[in-house]
Amino acid sequence: GTERGKAMKILLGLILGLACTIVLALPQGDQTELLETTDVPTDDPSQESNEKEQKGAMEKCNEVMANNGLNFSSFWHGAAHGIHSISLEEIRHYFEPDAPEHNRIPVVNTNLSAEQTIFFHSPLRGYDNDFKTMALKVMAFFMLHDKPYFFEQGVNTLEKVTHQYHMHEIYAASVPIYNKMKQDPPTDPELCPCVNDVTANGILTEVVGIAKQLKYFARQPRRKGGSCQLYRSYSRSYSSCSSRRKRNAENTTEIITQYEQEYLADSTHENAQKLLNLKPWKANTFVGPEQWISYQAMLTVSMLEEEELNDFAVFMYCKLNQPDLDHAKDLFY
Repeated sequence: GTERGKAMKILLGLILGLACTIVLALPQGDQTELLETTDVPTDDPSQESNEKEQKGAMEKCNEVMANNGLNFSSFWHGAAHGIHSISLEEIRHYFEPDAPEHNRIPVVNTNLSAEQTIFFHSPLRGYDNDFKTMALKVMAFFMLHDKPYFFEQGVNTLEKVTHQYHMHEIYAASVPIYNKMKQDPPTDPELCPCVNDVTANGILTEVVGIAKQLKYFARQPRRKGGSCQLYRSYSRSYSSCSSRRKRNAENTTEIITQYEQEYLADSTHENAQKLLNLKPWKANTFVGPEQWISYQAMLTVSMLEEEELNDFAVFMYCKLNQPDLDHAKDLFY
């Protein structure tokens, strides 16, 4: 009996010891979790330092770009407009045949319903290799993939395709500038770091803005006193405004015909805008020849100016030829 009593005491001691260990261990685990998940307010000197560093970089780049004939305060516009819908296939077709997939050229995601608004590297879209011309490659891709949330909302398939053809006009117009830079590269080692830094120079912000404008294009506000559809910071692109003045219908038709003839004879921005003021293009209405002249006038007004084309070409040169010269490398890894 004595032996049995001793055994029971030992067993009870072991059980009590184990229970105490469990009780003591649980609060420690909870406390550790609490420490890991509770936000403790701290002054982060590194954040303030980063802000000062970025401000200093912007001030320096303002001077660097001015020394190279560029305007830092507006550089983002032409560059972002040029790149926003460029695919890697188009980069290889117009600029560099061996351009890499890891190219650090931010573009709008053509799937406007996706959570990810932009891609940090222009992707291969998967254009059909059965076609030899870029025109039919693009046409096939858009026809096969078009949905209400694809590429641009509130416009029809023909308008989406011709939007990308409008971008081809921009690519083609910038290629001579790009090739000239390759033949005679810029000598300033500080230029491309400023051009490539899309966070500091405003290009990334503008590409995100363009993505939102493409997604909500059909909801763009109309100007008081007239019909107007335009992108805000995306400037003239796909814009058409008309004033609502009371005119005799017969006289209006005659004036439109006159303005159309003047525009076709001399397709200046001024003649294009004059026609659009009277007969604007409206989203989701271009279906055939009857709307073409106004649509063409809108494309004329949407074309980048010479300075903007130069900005786009400089951006492509730096990204494709000196990509490692960048202030903000971590963003693209």
